[in-house]
Amino acid sequence: MAEMLLAGGKMLSLHCATCKSPLFEYKGKVVCPICGEKTKATTPEKAELRAMPAIGEIEGILLEKLNQLAAELKREGDRRTLAELLGLMKSILEVLEKLKAR
Repeated sequence: MAEMLLAGGKMLSLHCATCKSPLFEYKGKVVCPICGEKTKATTPEKAELRAMPAIGEIEGILLEKLNQLAAELKREGDRRTLAELLGLMKSILEVLEKLKAR
């Protein structure tokens, strides 16, 4: 892997299906530095986008977390913890708003 980096390769957040090593982009190709397996020449950004969960799934997760925080908020008596929970809820609501605006 060090040799690939020194040669100008870029480590990606994707992993080899065979050996689970991080994949590298090198000279326009996505390759595994361990087993040498080459993947289809696509841009890493497209591959990463395919790996991302769908927006509907993200919204569902955020709504679930919002409900969990609301339940905690109902039980909580400490003002600092209440403020922290409200801050987290506000952040989730802002993300949900941005997702709906897409």
